[in-house]
Amino acid sequence: MLDTVIIGGSSAGLSAALILGRSLRNVVVLDDQKPCNRFTHASHGFLTQDGTAPAQLLQTARDQLAPYATVTLKSATAVTITATAHGFTVLDASGQAHDARTVLLATGLHDALPALEGIEPLWGKSVFHCPYCDGYEVCGKAVAVYGTDEAAMHLLLLMRNLTPALTLVTGGLWQPTPEQREKIASLGIRLAETPVSRLESTDSQIQAIRFADGSTLACDALFIRPKTSHRTPFAHDLGCQMNVHQVVQVDLRGRTSVAGVYAAGDLSSPIRSVAIAVAQGAAAGYGINADLVEQGIIGDMAPSAEGR
Repeated sequence: MLDTVIIGGSSAGLSAALILGRSLRNVVVLDDQKPCNRFTHASHGFLTQDGTAPAQLLQTARDQLAPYATVTLKSATAVTITATAHGFTVLDASGQAHDARTVLLATGLHDALPALEGIEPLWGKSVFHCPYCDGYEVCGKAVAVYGTDEAAMHLLLLMRNLTPALTLVTGGLWQPTPEQREKIASLGIRLAETPVSRLESTDSQIQAIRFADGSTLACDALFIRPKTSHRTPFAHDLGCQMNVHQVVQVDLRGRTSVAGVYAAGDLSSPIRSVAIAVAQGAAAGYGINADLVEQGIIGDMAPSAEGR
């Protein structure tokens, strides 16, 4: 029996696998090769790796896991998780069953983009969602924030910290309150409330927002708030406790409300960040190993003479 099945082989899952591999834990990582940041050109804010492409970050992580013989990386999609008398059985799409004492959910989130014509090829290139990840690169440039509810105000204020050339675009789908309008005006932010027709671009670079009345707003970047949802039903199916925003609740060692089930990364964090996902994955790795040790379950393999 495995010590852990990790579902999701991005930043959080691979970080946990590293800790568990170094703790001599038998681990299988099931990864469908669809990390949510695969669309972006570079990852920012991760110390020592600022500006590195997400694919390169993951390849480096896989390479560094190679020496740990107890860790297996498998390109596969998890289909079901079933609780058993001794832990869990995870069935993948190939039909293989993986029996494990514990499960780590590191499946991330799915981003649903707003219905703006032309947005898909720009996502992660010149249309972004995180000022901390991509705001610095557009400092002082013409930036639009697309907001269809009052939650856009927080994003708007974060972006105003980075550029004075800022426009809030509501598309006619949301009307700011008088107090919000006063705040927007006091910061020198333009307000465009006309419905949006489409985004105009050259290759992956946005050039302008065209409105239904034929007018345009030139911009160098567009920031949005995508609607997010769990990529898998596992946390719900297993009965993990969540907050009102559907963030899985975990303690400092990644433990969920369900014994033997752990979570890390975007699924269990209100802040989406590679650096935070790596930290949460490591914390979950510590938690899983500590809990197994408390149960008297030791690693199955001693390190080689050279050390691992």
